[in-house]
Amino acid sequence: MMIVEDSFVDLSGVRLFTRKLIPDGCCRDKEKPIVIFLHEGLGSVKQWKDFPEKFIEKCRLPVLLYDRMGYGKSSPRKEKRGLDYIHREEQLLSLLIRKLSLKKYYLLGHSEGGSLALIHAALHPDGLLKVITLSANTEHEPRIIPGIKSVRKQYEKPNSKLKQALQKYHGAHCDDVFYAWCDTWMATSFQSWNIKAELSRIKVPILAFHGSNDQYTSLQQIENIRQLVPAEKEIHILDQCSHHPHFDHPVKVLDFIRNFTEWD
Repeated sequence: MMIVEDSFVDLSGVRLFTRKLIPDGCCRDKEKPIVIFLHEGLGSVKQWKDFPEKFIEKCRLPVLLYDRMGYGKSSPRKEKRGLDYIHREEQLLSLLIRKLSLKKYYLLGHSEGGSLALIHAALHPDGLLKVITLSANTEHEPRIIPGIKSVRKQYEKPNSKLKQALQKYHGAHCDDVFYAWCDTWMATSFQSWNIKAELSRIKVPILAFHGSNDQYTSLQQIENIRQLVPAEKEIHILDQCSHHPHFDHPVKVLDFIRNFTEWD
């Protein structure tokens, strides 16, 4: 059993939808850190499916999920994305953490959300204890383009099942969400994007996962974490695993996370 608290948080003109999941029995334990989930480039709170519940059952830590700006129930994105758009989203993340007065927290980010977590970690915020990444992007690479082209082809088919699925989560903003993701990562100007400098400044422990069969990126993404992060890190490359380690191997992933986040 758990307590579910849905709310909207207003931050400098941006309204973010948040969902807090609190394990039964520790709802008022102020000592336990909260784990902030950061979704992927086409994601939302609901697209984590049952992984947050499985996480809570295994790790017994409270969870905060939110729809990033432009996604799900949060405010639509008004400006065009630039090379620094994930860094700008980090500013919103920091505002959210301050607004909610979160004193101790972990970050758990998937794909683009993993990039966001790593950028935040590079700033050395006082309350951040550890970071977990699932298929985090740490640099642009040529093989990203064919993967996105394939998804775009599926999305633009007549009666596309992918588009119908995304519309359930993003509603009238579905096209905006999809093409913002697609056009950004395929843009020539974005091919220089990387967070290598940020990785070299991280001081908190990192637990990183990547699938050997990731359909978008190579293992260079996680090797950048291994090679450049000076802090303690734990690296796991999972066999028979796609861009979604938490869906392909939830038991294995959660076992590693449980050991990494164990809180006495």
